[in-house]
Amino acid sequence: MNSAQLRVVLSPEDYSRYPFVPEALSSLKDLELTLEELASTPLGNLILEKARERLLTILEGRVHPPPEEDYMLEVAVFYTTLLILAGIGDDRLVEKFSTLYAKNVYSFLLKDLEKGYREKLLYLAVKVLGWDARPGEFKVLLHFRHFVAAQPEYTGEWKLINRVLEKGYVEVSWRELARLLETGVKKYIVNLVQRAEVSGSIPEEVYRIVEEVSRVWSARQQDVRSFIRDASSKRSEEAFPPCIRELLHQQLSGKNLPHSARFALASFLLNIGFSVEETLEVFKHSPDFREDIARYQVEHIAGLRGSRVKYLPYRCENMRSYGLCRWSCEGVKHPLQYFYRVLRGRRVKTGELW
Repeated sequence: MNSAQLRVVLSPEDYSRYPFVPEALSSLKDLELTLEELASTPLGNLILEKARERLLTILEGRVHPPPEEDYMLEVAVFYTTLLILAGIGDDRLVEKFSTLYAKNVYSFLLKDLEKGYREKLLYLAVKVLGWDARPGEFKVLLHFRHFVAAQPEYTGEWKLINRVLEKGYVEVSWRELARLLETGVKKYIVNLVQRAEVSGSIPEEVYRIVEEVSRVWSARQQDVRSFIRDASSKRSEEAFPPCIRELLHQQLSGKNLPHSARFALASFLLNIGFSVEETLEVFKHSPDFREDIARYQVEHIAGLRGSRVKYLPYRCENMRSYGLCRWSCEGVKHPLQYFYRVLRGRRVKTGELW
């Protein structure tokens, strides 16, 4: 299979699973449904209601609903959801939606791999995302700039220094390509929202949904921020080392932190006195938050599950190795050491390394 000669016939089911592909958008044009008709026809009202339900489901932290069986309906709901997100104009909400949607795409890609449909992964990589990918029987050669742009983590096997690199290409497995595509699709959807434009005035029915979702989202943001402010002030947030303050800031802004960053933040909070419930409140700001999964992970870090060993945060050298710290704190080798020194009234001299 040569990427230059790639020919993929997408099925209606593929359009439902991957409604962001250009061919799916072309099929939407066959509906000839205008923005005004979204608010004045039975089909338009159905699309609007499903887009509304989808966004509210995400805000409530529930699992992203499965795609519609009718692919044209799914494509219409998807692009209507993007228009609503563009109307709200909140980057954190867009981040949350795109993160969860991309995770769904990843699960579908794994199913395609199980069925031997590798060409679909290559199609998304080359034809949709514009990556330079060269397929082989067991591996894929992906240009390093596209590998770096889609790295899900900057640790372990995902660090470029730990990869086979030949003539500018990184060797990845097909399953790793699926994981890289998850990140690529997430960024692609964010870009679609940024490019979404509504010409003319927004119909009242559409605007009501924009207002409702925006109101629910703002209330949720305010609740979480107030809780974190109260909890942090009780434990002197100014005593947090700069790396932890940065992770907390990213968490508050709705950024999708990698696993290593989440572990570092959760283990630090638990070790300075945050309860499991308080730590979970912090992570409710994550775009892909699932309380059942998050609770299991936090309780495991707290030593309430598994080996019953409470985990400490990474040492400073590990934090830098994982790309989580860019500071030098004089005489400090561990984030908790920084915290307790400051609490005892000792000043720690810090400076950025880069």
